[in-house]
Amino acid sequence: MSYRPALMLISGGLDSVTALAWARQQRYDIQGALSFTYGQRHAREVHAAARIAVHYGVPHQTVALAPIAGSRLTDQGAIPQGHAVAALNEQIAPTYVPNRNMILIAYAAAHALLGDATELIGGWNRADAANYPDCRKDFLAAAEHTLRLATLRDFTIVCPLIDDDKPAIVRRALELQAPVEHTWTCYLGGEEACGSCDACQLRIAGFREVGVIDPVSYGSSIDWAGCKPYMRISR
Repeated sequence: MSYRPALMLISGGLDSVTALAWARQQRYDIQGALSFTYGQRHAREVHAAARIAVHYGVPHQTVALAPIAGSRLTDQGAIPQGHAVAALNEQIAPTYVPNRNMILIAYAAAHALLGDATELIGGWNRADAANYPDCRKDFLAAAEHTLRLATLRDFTIVCPLIDDDKPAIVRRALELQAPVEHTWTCYLGGEEACGSCDACQLRIAGFREVGVIDPVSYGSSIDWAGCKPYMRISR
């Protein structure tokens, strides 16, 4: 496969680690992985991203942005529980961080201009697209076009999971031997994942459908009846 210099956007969650595992399988030359702080309630996901980057031997950088107000993930109210986001249908979720992906993609492109990377890879997916407009195909295509106009570089935004729901992402992660035990999905930042916020619920449902016990530790009791233990071959 030809030399394809790329930059990863990695949050530390299940989606981005699966995208990174896919990129390694496709033999991209991953020149770095970027994570961002923007006023989140905790830093657990950024710590997870750093650990995942070490696992894959990818240079990792955490970029500190000014806090982005206007989201339950940053400064506004309680974290949704029990599939509250899923009940919104096509409405924007209260955990939507205003314009986040536009900001992160623009920064990643600016960073890529310091080298020769032309592909920006991330974990955007169908599970998020319903309630997060900056995770949709039309937005990502428009952002790619804008980057090309702004930089005169032929950037491509690569979205290997864009048609995947959460069970499909879990299946991919397992098939790719991604280190999902190192990921952090929970909206809260406790010693263990809470198991009840919307992010945890969506993840747990994905693992249940696939029939595998999620290897991360939860602070609440999870019914894994009928699921087999998680196993990953050590590298």
